[in-house]
Amino acid sequence: MWSCGRELMFGGVLRDFRVRALLTQEELAALSGMSERQIRELESGRVAAPRASTVRLLADTLNLSPDDRVAFQRAAQPGSAHPPTSAQPDAAPSAPAQPNAVPSPPVQADAAPSRSAQPVAVPPAAPAQLPADVGGFTGRAEALNALDAATAAVVTVSGPAGVGKTSLAVHWSRLAAPNFPDGQLYVDLRGFSPHAAIDPAEVVRGFLDALGVPLDRIPSGFTAQVALYRSSSAGRRLLVVLDNARDADQVRPLLPSGPAARTVVTSRRRLTALIAETGATALTLDVPGIDEAVELLAHRLGPGARPEAADGDAVAAIATACGRLPLALALVGARARLTGFRPAAIAAELRHPGGRIAALEIDAVFSWSYDALSADAARLFRLLGLASGADIAVAAVAALAGRALPEVRRTLAELTDASLVVEHAPGRYRTHDLLHVYAAERARAEEPEAARQAALTRLLDHYTHTAYHADLVLNPVRAPIPMPLRAPADGAEPKHVVDVQAALEWLETEQAVLLTALRQAEEEGMHRHAWQLSWALDTFLNDRRRWQDEGAAWAVALRAATALTDRPAAAHAHRFLGAVNGRLQRFDDAHTHMREALEVSISAGDRAGEGENRFVLSYVHWLQGDGEPALVQAEQALAIFTEIDDALWAGKAALAVGWYHAELGAYEKALPFQRRALELQQRAGDRANEVVTWDTLGMLHQRLGDLEGALHHYEQGLRVAGTMESPQLRAQVLGHLGDVSEAIGDPLTARERWLEAYEIFRDLGHPQAADLRRKLRSPDSP
Repeated sequence: MWSCGRELMFGGVLRDFRVRALLTQEELAALSGMSERQIRELESGRVAAPRASTVRLLADTLNLSPDDRVAFQRAAQPGSAHPPTSAQPDAAPSAPAQPNAVPSPPVQADAAPSRSAQPVAVPPAAPAQLPADVGGFTGRAEALNALDAATAAVVTVSGPAGVGKTSLAVHWSRLAAPNFPDGQLYVDLRGFSPHAAIDPAEVVRGFLDALGVPLDRIPSGFTAQVALYRSSSAGRRLLVVLDNARDADQVRPLLPSGPAARTVVTSRRRLTALIAETGATALTLDVPGIDEAVELLAHRLGPGARPEAADGDAVAAIATACGRLPLALALVGARARLTGFRPAAIAAELRHPGGRIAALEIDAVFSWSYDALSADAARLFRLLGLASGADIAVAAVAALAGRALPEVRRTLAELTDASLVVEHAPGRYRTHDLLHVYAAERARAEEPEAARQAALTRLLDHYTHTAYHADLVLNPVRAPIPMPLRAPADGAEPKHVVDVQAALEWLETEQAVLLTALRQAEEEGMHRHAWQLSWALDTFLNDRRRWQDEGAAWAVALRAATALTDRPAAAHAHRFLGAVNGRLQRFDDAHTHMREALEVSISAGDRAGEGENRFVLSYVHWLQGDGEPALVQAEQALAIFTEIDDALWAGKAALAVGWYHAELGAYEKALPFQRRALELQQRAGDRANEVVTWDTLGMLHQRLGDLEGALHHYEQGLRVAGTMESPQLRAQVLGHLGDVSEAIGDPLTARERWLEAYEIFRDLGHPQAADLRRKLRSPDSP
């Protein structure tokens, strides 16, 4: 137990209570809704006198007793330890030491506050992720009844490919959805895809977003994210559908918590270990009986081709020939609708030379549907087999085919009519795994290698160029890509991304597809695309706190650079792997990558590369809480960029040096470096970082007690931000203008500035929205 004395700073008191509660910094941040960085700054003593609202929040999160709460609050009061160093002690520069950092928006938005009163928290809409129901679903009464009757928290549905597991799970889930008003989560885990199955870490992050967890509450580590997912789902009447699971290991982290939640898992395997561990109800799905298969085929034939009584034997024969497999029955039904053939005619067409219908291999049924396509539709079907994503947008299909959108839409309509492709969401298409494999086989057999390569090049150009331009919109201060993009191939037609919202919407929608695409680029030996796409996704993945995905992308980039024998590109990948591992608090790995990057640059005599490496190394040291080494590395980076007369990077490095001086409490020492950064940025035309520097100068003056000087610098930053298409930079400065307005005794202006900043960040889904929302809700707020 600790004793509260004047010599003990609040940070030490907080640390002792946190340890006593058996919480890590990451877990305390997740439970309180604060960021890990805020917790680190409080415990390190950088914030000597935190706000009263922050202290109350932490005391509530730690569940302190009344006596401990009094002592905790007393430790936070000015004079209890070292005096506060500014009029607004929680204010801190936004982090110019991150590589390529700029306040960039993630996607989880919050509800808008009322302008006439305190902001009202509007809970996020319940997630509704279930795919569209299968048209003409019929039969499976016994399986549906078993799902209705199940009382276990987990139900597994196993069976062979094409037997209808997904159709059953989705149909039942849509019927049962009213019993789960807190939402329905769905994911295709792609456990048996020809490409990599979905990583549970990617799914957990998506589920946290869907459940409305604010971005600044999401911890960096996978284990902590799983814990947060379970605590967020506890008590909710939630339905989770985990489709196409590979094994129990893929499923375990995705199981929600609480007796009100239900999970349905489909897999080609029985998942015996999962059943034993969770007490799951196990349902095995086999091909339907002949009567049910006949009923299903009758539905698939459509009302205009329903079998007459005389056709009964023919329908039964068709069902038998298809092995009663629902996927095959759907394809035969689609063929019948397109041709208008009666069942007897279809049965005759299926007859073998021996005069009887034999049980067909599934590929034979696929071939029957494929052979009936027009030449354009058959070609598009083949090319879709080359795309590795779980689904594909119509614009990407056009790029893959090298055709205009109207033509592609018409051809896709033919494929959907034939049940070879499903439009599962407006403008987005997917194929069953078995059909996808068949399409890829047809592509290898019928498309020349050059044509396959050209199609993949168009598709990857579409993804890479669109992601690259989206990154430029999200992160205007980022240094140019070291491996420049070539002109896109004819027909690639990258999407035109014009603003932050468009960039975010596209990246959020396509993120899983893009991560699969960069892995496919590596597998296909298209290493330049793999490296460039990894680079283009970095800002988005970092801002969304998808650091595991960010690290995986840069690992691909490193292997691609190695395959290309491009040492500068390899050094760049090592640099970013160092930064990512630092964010994940894997500091041994971070320093290993930084040593590799430095060695490559120094051995090549690449002074600019060495400077960038030292710049990022300073950031890793800062993440580790080592302010002095961080300052040393930033100073060395500044010296290198000054030597080679690189004003852009020298401006970044000067900003970082000033930042670390401020972090170490040397505000007077920080000021000249910030002014130098300003001169360099104005010389280089780096307006985005100029805004960051004006903002940082404002904070330094605020910490030094010069509130008028702080106000002046913030207003200068706001003026420069107004000349740019960068709402996030404007919002950052507005938030700090609110802080200084509160400090000079103008609460109404403070609230006005905070509210404007909050609305921008909210609309962008930026994590700083949560901090501004807390300020606006605070009892101390006007």
